[in-house]
Amino acid sequence: MVALTNMNVMCMKELFLLLFLAPLSSLCFSPNQLTTKLITKRSSIILPQSSTADKEYYVVHQTPPLMSLDESSCDYERITLTRYLNNMVKEEPELRHVQSLFLSLQMACKTISNLVNRAGLVYGVDHSDAFVQEWKKQQQQTEVNAGELEQTTSNNTTTANTATYPNDGRFYSMKRLDQLSTNVLRNALRFTGKVHMVTPTTSRKSEKPAEHQPGVLIASALDSDYVAVLDPMDGSGNADASICTGTVFGIFEATNNDDDENEENQQRLVESVLQPAKNMRAAGYCLYSSATVLVFTFGNDVMGFTLDPQLNEFVLTHPKLTIPVRGNVYSCNEANSEGWSESFQSYLKALKTGKNRGNTRYAHRYVGSMVGDIHRTLLYGGIFCYPSDNLSHPRGNLQLLYKSAPMAFLVTCAGGRSFDGETGDLLHVTPKRVHQKFPCFMGSPQDVDELESYIMAKEKPNRADSK
Repeated sequence: MVALTNMNVMCMKELFLLLFLAPLSSLCFSPNQLTTKLITKRSSIILPQSSTADKEYYVVHQTPPLMSLDESSCDYERITLTRYLNNMVKEEPELRHVQSLFLSLQMACKTISNLVNRAGLVYGVDHSDAFVQEWKKQQQQTEVNAGELEQTTSNNTTTANTATYPNDGRFYSMKRLDQLSTNVLRNALRFTGKVHMVTPTTSRKSEKPAEHQPGVLIASALDSDYVAVLDPMDGSGNADASICTGTVFGIFEATNNDDDENEENQQRLVESVLQPAKNMRAAGYCLYSSATVLVFTFGNDVMGFTLDPQLNEFVLTHPKLTIPVRGNVYSCNEANSEGWSESFQSYLKALKTGKNRGNTRYAHRYVGSMVGDIHRTLLYGGIFCYPSDNLSHPRGNLQLLYKSAPMAFLVTCAGGRSFDGETGDLLHVTPKRVHQKFPCFMGSPQDVDELESYIMAKEKPNRADSK
């Protein structure tokens, strides 16, 4: 009896070593060497009587192929974002100022990821009279600051009721999460001591951000010519439902950046980012979902880093991302279909019926967060669409400068294409205002080519007739 007990104790000790010390030991041994050292000493470890799936937890798996592994030298380590940026600056020293912006973004994205994960636990809903009155004051002040709003003459356009207290609890979670994300980004960028920021307003009602959105951030490195536009929280309405959200950013080169933060220089800063997406020096997004993934490009390769919660570091997991040439998924808000053009509806019908160039019936996937939909499209292929509609979104519903343009730049660098729905590539469209909205289409090159053939073939005669 004593011998049997001692044997079980020894087995449990070895099982503990296998399960808990294996990750630590992997820093010195390759997976094959580690498996040999821990398992061959006693080949008959007593496993629980359970299913085959449960036994997988007791098996030392091979290292994922995306990690650097050299068995001959025991060089077994992950490539972190900091290390990657350091190597990049060594090769291109002129990017050292972009590196400081990225390190600030990295710090902010880690914090925002934690806020998103805790959104359902922390941010309650306050319906007290004091809160309602305070909200109405803020709403009225926002309308005063916005100045003269755009005068709409369309019979299809309806005016919103001012200072109407929303009873949807989701509104408050979005509002607080958006504001917190903006504050986190602002503080992270100021942490470097090299940036100042402005939050521009809009004078057009149709381009006014949603009530819960604090606005876009524009950051300028004071000792360089780089200017960044950032959308702190895309898809914040999904957070309470544990659906993905994200942060979008784009970086331009701009000249004559002054250190003073007076009104004239701030206006100059705003005007400096009104450039087409093709002029971007870098762009990317951070996806907050089951994993936190930071995807970006400096105009060549697209790299993806995943946040390791144990290390609290972004680790390279998607090197040199390339979008498939054709997919089998389309992503758009079908609720707006009644206002879409005939040419776009014909294209969607071809996708649904399989009567397209790929002879494949497409599936429809739409998250409602642009970052989530683009991330899926980037990995699996297909097309993302947000066209104009003549009912409620005559110029689309996505801001060109800080949503569509950075994503179009990144997708193009990954081998994809973008289209403006009218004349050509979205990369060549110059925004006239910070919050200007514009139709956007992007995705696999063959899918966008086919869409463009439908739009251009059926829209050109209509334009000729209108002239």
